[in-house]
Amino acid sequence: MKRLLLLSGPMASGKSSVSAALQELFAFSPIRSSSFLRAKLVAEGEMPDRHKLQELGDNLDRTTDFSWVVNSVAIPEINARLDVDNWLLDAVRKSKQVKLFKLRFAEAVIHVHLEAPESVLEQRYAERGLNQLAEYHANVRHPNELNARSLGSIADKVFDTGTFTALEIASQIMELWEI
Repeated sequence: MKRLLLLSGPMASGKSSVSAALQELFAFSPIRSSSFLRAKLVAEGEMPDRHKLQELGDNLDRTTDFSWVVNSVAIPEINARLDVDNWLLDAVRKSKQVKLFKLRFAEAVIHVHLEAPESVLEQRYAERGLNQLAEYHANVRHPNELNARSLGSIADKVFDTGTFTALEIASQIMELWEI
């Protein structure tokens, strides 16, 4: 593994768009903790809505001291695809998760935080469909969202997605490994 990018940021900050650009332009392979959580919920006969995904992630954080994302999601994925040089975790939510990734993968890890003005975040979320803005306002108060918003203070680089396009950010991210 040459590179492991951790993306953080609030809902609608552009994580999915930047992730797609990195995958398309630089062959990053995604590590999706949400897929792991969805599979666990479905196996338990639960519908994987946002609230249940957050609660399961929080429970795993408590019971594994935040190591589940590294040990149960990232390492198995990386070990299964040794031919991949560029990896991307597109939804790191807690500072302890970032610390554990940096401890385990050292210089291969860069943490990038995406942000945008609140009005831009609200507009992007509202564009997702009917009643989405009400859902957005309910979700921004969840502790996971509050944690995700605070990760800019420990990020290696912060980008404003209201200023730069996803393609511009993807290119600037690649330059971070060159420094």
